Amino acid sequence: MYATLLRILFLIALYVPALVQAQTQTQEQPLPQVRVGMLQFGTAHWELAHIQQAGIDRAEGYELVLTPLANSAAGLLALTSGSVDWIIADWVWAAKRTRDGDPLRFLPFSSQIGQVMVPADSNIDSIAALVGKRIGVAGGPQGKSWQLLDAAAKQQGVDLQRDAQVSFGAPPLLNRELEAGRLDALLTFWHFAARLEAGGGFKLAFSAQSIAETLGLDPRLPTLGYLAHEEWVVENQQLAKAFKRSVYAAKQDLRGDEPWSALRPLMRADSDEVFEALKRGYRDGEPPSELAPGLIDSARRAWPLLGEEGELPVTIFGGVEIR
Repeated sequence: MYATLLRILFLIALYVPALVQAQTQTQEQPLPQVRVGMLQFGTAHWELAHIQQAGIDRAEGYELVLTPLANSAAGLLALTSGSVDWIIADWVWAAKRTRDGDPLRFLPFSSQIGQVMVPADSNIDSIAALVGKRIGVAGGPQGKSWQLLDAAAKQQGVDLQRDAQVSFGAPPLLNRELEAGRLDALLTFWHFAARLEAGGGFKLAFSAQSIAETLGLDPRLPTLGYLAHEEWVVENQQLAKAFKRSVYAAKQDLRGDEPWSALRPLMRADSDEVFEALKRGYRDGEPPSELAPGLIDSARRAWPLLGEEGELPVTIFGGVEIR
């Protein structure tokens, strides 16, 4: 009988841990995922990487999955095909898709857009001073910073395509052209401008945000944001709200210096000066968490200046709040 009792105790000792482990595995359900497509070397990657590194996503009850994209066009395709839930793009594209029957929602990411950079000894400090100059423009003629600059110039009676030598191209190539002295001015994305200024020898002539002000627009209007299909937001409201909270928690964290050291490899900052300039530029672009009516009115005024017709579908600015 004693031997039988020992055998029973042995079997209990053998099977109880396995039973507990099986129950634990059953209870630990995988977290729902939020899939975000982003440019590997884009500025949004810093914010999203911090959400992962700090565990903000898991604290909100989901897993953030990042999909690197080759370029902006790949992002638009990824969202359209449903391979990601969110991408980073501009509100104008979101509005056009919404107008054409594919309603999207826009969650603000940054108010930073382009900046006009010139050599440190240049006397270019206004749109009028660009007449007759060699101007590089990062991206193409549909770029929002270029469209704003072109609209502001035309208000002043200047047609830059006619009155200056304008070259469109990739930002790294145009940076090198400016450094080589083959351009007099360069309208480029803010983080490329920050690298030029931090490296010495170049300065900010004026920004696209200041151009927007001359057009009567609010410079705080976020140009870039996280975009999702409205249908996804409606079907996943709690998940969408959790992602929104994560984005603004990350922005709050990144107002401090501590999280940035882990992000520096993503920023490709090869000097402390560039590192600090990129941090400062990111913070300067932090948009309002909610778009007040005045900002939406500013978007309405910008809509025709950016070459669009008809009424702006302002439903995109509903973000994740479905009413």
